[in-house]
Amino acid sequence: MNSRYERIYENLPEDVDVVIIRNGMKTDTNFFYLTGYTNGIFELSTCFLFRDGRLDVVTTRLEEQAAKGKGHRVHVAKESGPKGLRAEMEEQMRKVRKAGINYKGITLADYEFLREAFKGVKFVDVSDAIDVARRVKDPGEIDSISKACRIISDVVSAVPQMLSHGMTENDLKAEIEYEMMKKGASSPSFPSIVAFGENSAIPHYSPSGRKLKAGDTVLVDVGARYGLYCSDITRTYFYKEISREQTQMYRVVEQAQLSGLEKLREGETGRSAYQAAAKVIDSSRFKGRFIHSLGHFLGMDVHDGYGRALSEGGTEPLKANMVVTVEPGVYIEGRGGVRIEDDVVITKRGYRLLTHAPKDLTVVR
Repeated sequence: MNSRYERIYENLPEDVDVVIIRNGMKTDTNFFYLTGYTNGIFELSTCFLFRDGRLDVVTTRLEEQAAKGKGHRVHVAKESGPKGLRAEMEEQMRKVRKAGINYKGITLADYEFLREAFKGVKFVDVSDAIDVARRVKDPGEIDSISKACRIISDVVSAVPQMLSHGMTENDLKAEIEYEMMKKGASSPSFPSIVAFGENSAIPHYSPSGRKLKAGDTVLVDVGARYGLYCSDITRTYFYKEISREQTQMYRVVEQAQLSGLEKLREGETGRSAYQAAAKVIDSSRFKGRFIHSLGHFLGMDVHDGYGRALSEGGTEPLKANMVVTVEPGVYIEGRGGVRIEDDVVITKRGYRLLTHAPKDLTVVR
C-alpha cells in the first residue's frame, strides 16, 4: 500500500470503510495528495480511499484526460451536474457503512451534498489523521519542496539589486513574482508580502503604492510553488542607511533564529525551539515584540498539516522528514520590523537547510 495511505489509516480515530476527499466548492489539496495528480483543477471531483489501498476517482469529462495515467480507477460522470456525479459516487459506496471525511477541507454545501448522496452512512471526522500523515514527507515531496526553495532563494538573493529609490512595494512584488516564474515556479505559494518602512511592523501585510526612501526597512516574505509544493522565505534589508535600533533589531532576530535552529532534531519538541528563540528576544530591549510562533509545517499548503509545529503549544516530538519554517521576528508599530525565515527538513541528528539566500545584515547603498 502507498505509504501516504498507510499513514492516514494508522492515525484514524476509529475504523472506517473508506476515506472520502471531496474537491468541490473549495479546493482540498488532500485530493491531490492522495491521487498524485499534478495537472487539472478537478472541480466537483471526489476520491475514495479504501482500506485495501484502492483509490477510485469520480470526476467530470473536463478532467478525464488529466485523470488518466496514475493507475487509479477513474469514473467519469455520464451526465453533467450533481445528478450525474451522484450516480457514479453511489456506485462506490454500496457496501460502505462508515466513511471518513476531511471536515477541515469541506464546505457545508459539499457536506450536505455527501449527506444526501449517502443516506445511512455514518460520517467520521478524519481531518486530524490526514494532517498528521501529511506532516512527514516522503522523498518525492522533499525533492519538490527543495526545488521550490532553490527557486525562491535564487530570486530573493537578487532583491538588493532590484531596489531603487521611489519604487513602490507593488513594483518590487511584481518583479519578485516575475523572476520566480521565469526560474520555473508554477505560481507564488501565497500572496507575497513586501513591506517598506513602518509597514514592515505588520506581519501579514499586503503591499501597496508606498514608495521606497532612504532609511527604510525592506521586508520581503515570499514563496514559490513547484510541482504543487511550497517554499516560504523572509529576508529583511535596509535601504541607503540604518539606525541603531534597526541594527539591534536585526542582530536580536538573527540570534533568535540560530538559537531556535539549534534545538531542531527528531525527538525534540517544537516548543523547545520556540522557547529558545523567544528567550533571546525577551532578554533584549524588544521583550514582548515576538508575537507569533517560530514556524509552521510546510508542504502542499504553505501552512501544511495544521498542528502547532514550532510554538508554545508544540508539545509533540518532531519526526525526521518533517519540513518546517523557522521565522522569528520583532515588530514595533509605526516604526518597522525584522523577520528572518528559512525552510528546513528535520533529520535524526538535527536539520537540513533548504533555503540558501544570504542573510547577513545588508544595507543597500
